[in-house]
Amino acid sequence: MLDESMKWKGLPSMPKPVSHIECSWVIVNNSIVIVGGTTEKHPVTKRMILVGEVFQFNLNTLTWSVIGKMPYRAKTTQAGFWDGWLYFTSGQRDRGPDNPQPRKVVGDTWRTKLRLQ
Repeated sequence: MLDESMKWKGLPSMPKPVSHIECSWVIVNNSIVIVGGTTEKHPVTKRMILVGEVFQFNLNTLTWSVIGKMPYRAKTTQAGFWDGWLYFTSGQRDRGPDNPQPRKVVGDTWRTKLRLQ
């Protein structure tokens, strides 16, 4: 965060590191909501691991929370927020519940009612 003296100030780290180019985010009230993405590669196989959590960064308290899970892990998805609903669509999904590696690109669209603390 850039402070009044034009210097960068460190903020709390995310609960799980997520790639900045493969996740999607929306601003809702005073929060940043992040869906999807990739995290560090598997320590043994070195294969990419997709993210399925939905993260909230509260701009009032400067704290992170995991506020939910997507129906499956995905990267390069698109997210939107409208009238109390969080939407995400498309992206490259995982290989299944037991395999977080990327598989096929899908065009599915999902939504969930979003209630932030």
